[in-house]
Amino acid sequence: MRPPIRLAQFGLINAYLVPEADGITLIDAGMSGMERRVLSTVKRLGLPLKRVALTHAHDDHIGAIDALKAAVPELELLVGENDAALLAGRGVKTTPTRVLRGGDRVGSLTVFDTPGHSAGHVAYLDGRDGTLYSGDTFVNVPNLHVASVLNTVFPLPTLGTYDLDQTTVSARAMLDIPIRFLATGHGRVVEDPLPAMRRAVADAESGREPGAVARAVARAVGRMTGMGSAAGVAGKNAVLGTPRD
Repeated sequence: MRPPIRLAQFGLINAYLVPEADGITLIDAGMSGMERRVLSTVKRLGLPLKRVALTHAHDDHIGAIDALKAAVPELELLVGENDAALLAGRGVKTTPTRVLRGGDRVGSLTVFDTPGHSAGHVAYLDGRDGTLYSGDTFVNVPNLHVASVLNTVFPLPTLGTYDLDQTTVSARAMLDIPIRFLATGHGRVVEDPLPAMRRAVADAESGREPGAVARAVARAVGRMTGMGSAAGVAGKNAVLGTPRD
């Protein structure tokens, strides 16, 4: 079984191509410039780009949408029901074709509601090969962890998490999904991921507080990026100010 088709910007920000009978579904759209990678890869595969299905509407997942729509005018855009307003608020001009709820189908993909990292975060399961496209509920930089757990190397997903507790709840729910590959929004695809996912969820549920170094790094990154108001840097469940992406 082949792993998912991953396109990565800066080695960190992922989009995925899912071949279907009618063409390609793109899961997430990276940052501006991702459209070039997407269009060149789709051309090489010899299949039309049919739709963009978002896991959530944060800036590093929506940056190429309008450019892709300009290149493919008939392109469909799908987003979780509770992230539609966020998508418009982030300046995306393309109007969603369809809003998604848990249990919906997108070609071969089944939609799962996984709120927490954003209010309308969703995941997609491809039942053909057992790939779960989990968005930012799990992060695989530098190793697999739940986005509610602050990581010194790559704190941005935690800084951008809307509800830390709900993210952990959604991560636990994913343990009940039979999967072979975990395709996260950040980091490499994980094969046979359930043992690592269980360890990550146990860590998230442990109540372990981030260390002083992790808190200091997160505060510094938060100041540099303007995301500090959403950081869980004073403790796993602390939110400093109004959540942002």
